[in-house]
Amino acid sequence: MASNFRRSFIAAGIDGCRGGWVCAGWDGERWSLHCLPDLKSVIPLLEAQATVCVDIPIGLSRDGFRECDQAARRLLGKRSSSVFPVPPRLALASLPYEEINLASKAQCGKGVSKQAFYLLPKIREAEALLRSSRHNYLDWLETHPELCFSSFNSGMPMVDNKKTDAGYRERRRILARYISARTIDRLVRNLMNSVPRSQCARDDMIDALVCGVVARLDAADRCFLPEGKRELDEVGLPMRICYPQPTASP
Repeated sequence: MASNFRRSFIAAGIDGCRGGWVCAGWDGERWSLHCLPDLKSVIPLLEAQATVCVDIPIGLSRDGFRECDQAARRLLGKRSSSVFPVPPRLALASLPYEEINLASKAQCGKGVSKQAFYLLPKIREAEALLRSSRHNYLDWLETHPELCFSSFNSGMPMVDNKKTDAGYRERRRILARYISARTIDRLVRNLMNSVPRSQCARDDMIDALVCGVVARLDAADRCFLPEGKRELDEVGLPMRICYPQPTASP
């Protein structure tokens, strides 16, 4: 759990987990990895101008279609299914699944998947934070871990499922170009020893770490989907996915 933070983070990667959120923070000298109960717990840990990459949909379209998602699926090829359909804005209403699903079919011509429905509490939490008066439109970047791993792998998608041992080793190998393998192992081991696996899985930790690596990159080494344009949803939040340039270096 979060404890003994020595310095504020200048870069952070965040991924959702059953127990809340996994935060991989870089303070300028070292990495740390923590499980936090909610997103607002991240705010006191950040420098004022920290870069944050978070694996959660931020901007939501009215019809449930976002160009950034379609572009990410094209880049990911056989891993395109990891980019799940993002629900339309109407789904943010606190209603039962059946009602949200029917409303989406009526307005958008397609329903809301159960996977998207179960993620809605975290999407609501992220939007509430980003639109709060105190932290109005924080410049957090929506990021997709599989797209990041693929880009760090010269544009080649991962071969194995991230929840398998082979998938873990594959992603660890790529991460080790940016964070030493010894540090990765220590961070993951320590968090696994302090948080039940049912609350925070190993792949959640690895996803947070790759998001953190992207947040630590120079701005010139990050790019966005869709390319060449900036789409905003009806409340002004950006609908874009940040990922590293394929040539980005540690």
